[in-house]
Amino acid sequence: MSDTICAIATAPATAALGIIRVSGPKTKEFLSPLLQNQKGEAVLLCPRKATLCRIVKNHEVYDEAVVTFYEGPRSYTGEDTAELCCHGGLYVLQSVLELLLEAGCRMAEPGEFSKQAFLNGKLDLLKAQAVIDLIEATSRAEQKNALSQLEGHLSKRIAALYDRLVTLNTALLAYVDFPEEVDAPEEDTLLELEKIERELEELLAGTRRGQLIKEGLNIAIVGAPNVGKSTLMNQLLGYDRSIVSSIPGTTRDTVTEGCRLGGLKCHLADTAGIRNTADPIEQQGISIARKKAEEATVVFAVFDGSRPLNEEDLALMETFGKEGNLAIINKADQPKLANIEYIKNKFIHCVEISARTGTGCELLDQWVQEQYSVEDTAAEGVLTSLFQTQRLTAGLRFVRKAIEGLQMGFTPDLASLDITEAASAVGEVTGATVTDQMIDRIFSRFCVGK
Repeated sequence: MSDTICAIATAPATAALGIIRVSGPKTKEFLSPLLQNQKGEAVLLCPRKATLCRIVKNHEVYDEAVVTFYEGPRSYTGEDTAELCCHGGLYVLQSVLELLLEAGCRMAEPGEFSKQAFLNGKLDLLKAQAVIDLIEATSRAEQKNALSQLEGHLSKRIAALYDRLVTLNTALLAYVDFPEEVDAPEEDTLLELEKIERELEELLAGTRRGQLIKEGLNIAIVGAPNVGKSTLMNQLLGYDRSIVSSIPGTTRDTVTEGCRLGGLKCHLADTAGIRNTADPIEQQGISIARKKAEEATVVFAVFDGSRPLNEEDLALMETFGKEGNLAIINKADQPKLANIEYIKNKFIHCVEISARTGTGCELLDQWVQEQYSVEDTAAEGVLTSLFQTQRLTAGLRFVRKAIEGLQMGFTPDLASLDITEAASAVGEVTGATVTDQMIDRIFSRFCVGK
């Protein structure tokens, strides 16, 4: 019989409310003696019913809480579970937690509630990863993708592939053991493996989008001095992060900050103004700016629309005027003196804005959404974990090896070895073939109480 565990499930900070979670076979046995109603009578915990209780021991009241009991297996962990919604003072929560420990509960380890849910068949590893992703989500795309995975869209596809590989392997082994009683399966096996290969390729094709959802979009803001890069940075962030000055060369180092554009998490880098200068410190800043632009997924090349283009602007166009980058013609609130058509001929994508007033800045949000839209991808669910990608890639490699072997006339028992490895790799993604050590490593990433 497993232990009954408990932990504070909310953040370690003073708040209006705090939640303590209890789960295990003795949840009611340990918790019930501590609960009384307003009249001092014992409380009967009913499944899926929130009950206002006093938490009492030795006639002393420790808190007043709303207690909800979930009877296993209809609970998050699959075991009897209770959630105590207490007042959110840290001392109050800790004192109630100590009562539960004294009653016989054990302090939960990080991720142990979710680990129990996995062991009891309430979650697979994909859904467990989705729990972490949902908690850590900082954009709508991350949120949608995590929720899609929690609903099981990816789990069903990958579990079906695993089952098909196991079924295929069973048929091959049956032929190896009983060749006189079972028809040779090579042709059917080859056709099925080719279908599985295509489906694995489709799953892995979404990996780039998945990484974009998870890691975000790296954007370098580049341009000559005084074109409004820092003003644009501050406008997109909604607060003053970069120093704005009319003195050329104010930004000597790269200023980085996160924001959201087009529903995506984005990492903005405000770089030093690129120009010819004898100042060694500014030269170093310009060198960093160029390197940052090379490493970025996309470059926002900023031009001052209120003055004629100069040599620095023309050089920037030659360097960054390519597909995937965006030309931003700034200072639209002032008279236009720049050759706008020339800029548009150099860049496929171009917008006109005023970073100072904010006019047109919504076009940047729209552009990111159009160019890097992950809304549909996130709604369907894509792989965001490097571990998941590695295991499916390994599965695909073994499937291709089995296909190649059958095409070359290898015997079914040799193909079976590769299919066994493929099934094992694919099964690790959902947890069908996962080891105890792997389970412990995955769930140790969770916070205590989850």
